[in-house]
Amino acid sequence: MLDSLPPEVLFYIFLKLSSKTLILCSCVSKPWRSLITDPVFVLSHLNQSNTNRGGDRLLLLRRCYGTGSKNGERYSLHFDTEALGIYKELKLPYVNWNENFKLVGSCNGLLCLLGLDIFLWNPSIQRFLAVPWPSDIFTVYGTPYKYALGFGFDSRASDFKLVRLVYIEGESPLYDYELPPKVELYQLSTRSWRQIIDPAPCYEILKSQWTQIFMNEAVHWIAFTRNRRGFRCIILRFHMDSESFSTIALPHSLVNEFPQNLKVAVLGGALSVLQCGWYPFGNRYVSSVWMLRKYDVPESWTKILSVDPSQGLGMALSCRENGEMLMTSRNGELVSYKPENQIVKGLGIRGAHDSFFLDTFVESLALLNEGKRIVKEVLEDDDWDEYHGTSATLN
Repeated sequence: MLDSLPPEVLFYIFLKLSSKTLILCSCVSKPWRSLITDPVFVLSHLNQSNTNRGGDRLLLLRRCYGTGSKNGERYSLHFDTEALGIYKELKLPYVNWNENFKLVGSCNGLLCLLGLDIFLWNPSIQRFLAVPWPSDIFTVYGTPYKYALGFGFDSRASDFKLVRLVYIEGESPLYDYELPPKVELYQLSTRSWRQIIDPAPCYEILKSQWTQIFMNEAVHWIAFTRNRRGFRCIILRFHMDSESFSTIALPHSLVNEFPQNLKVAVLGGALSVLQCGWYPFGNRYVSSVWMLRKYDVPESWTKILSVDPSQGLGMALSCRENGEMLMTSRNGELVSYKPENQIVKGLGIRGAHDSFFLDTFVESLALLNEGKRIVKEVLEDDDWDEYHGTSATLN
């Protein structure tokens, strides 16, 4: 009966279905598959999913059990309920792991992960794509370097983008790396890298402890300059649509903070900065949250949370719809915290205290056409090498 419906009616019906159901529908007939894999439909389904975020909000949770083992990586989707009920356990397909393995970011149902390689992963439809490394900086510049990544979506071009800031090791006794950094951009639509010619601002980003968030069409990092007195911190921003940089000033009390104690976040839909770390002078632990009430207006920075060190709490991760704050404890448990009465409730989810990542998640069909389908739930090391040479384990 459905086969007799006009394509425009099927289009509307399919928009209401989940990503997983659509994958099953694409196996029914060639016309259905043609409709579902059409880039126009993929984008329309994403827009529909983002519009319906007001329903059962999903949270993506990453944590790691212990360190030094790729088998300790755990990913799951949860409902934003009292007990953070489980929606789905996710099977990580990637095992080409090293000690600096990290989740770069999550955007529109797509995760960007970094280990020995970079790859994009859509856990909703079990598709992933290995991203080739850009130009060999060692060969081009003949010197060591460090880099930071930023991942997001250009809604104007309807394209996922990955930006890389490359810092070449310098010779000056004052500055460890040359400024400004080299900038390279990867586009999913072309599956290739290109250099951004316009110079980046002369700010530095931490070597391996950098974090990023994507909001308002831009990637944000904590950046800094150095002088003989210490650091001067700021938020560095790369706009995915215009492919240009800008900055946002931090609250005055955070400007001279150690960069490793600051992280950018999105809490309650607002750009936020998390201050968290031990301070040897006075032997005290600080955990606080600053929120930018009006985006791009530095005067609107507001301190919304300052945790008593005696409560044993670590970093804030997310604002819940019930007003509570999801945080880590310093003994490695995910907890829900009520700021108004300082009540802490353990959620029974554990991991290394500095390994937690939490973000809202929307299921999508991203990588349906570009990515490889995961046949094995987990690829062995030999399979990953084989994947780069052939597609024997993937199709």
